Amino acid sequence: MGIQDRDWYREEMRQRHAKEQAAATPAPKASTRRKRIPVDLIDNANPPKLWGADWHWSLQVLVWLAIATLLLVIWRIVR
Repeated sequence: MGIQDRDWYREEMRQRHAKEQAAATPAPKASTRRKRIPVDLIDNANPPKLWGADWHWSLQVLVWLAIATLLLVIWRIVR
């Protein structure tokens, strides 16, 4: 266990030192202007999920069955 403990301690010290360095660096000035991102590039990388995409599969099956039944009823009424 000695080697693992030593490695854990070194990694913990590296993380603490990195946090201290990040805290010690001054924040960028608010007066500097940021580069403007074109509007068409904003959501192209991560488009939003479609409504219902994260539902459970059984609920999705029920919704599709309801849609199919509704279409069948409409088709029979129109016919």
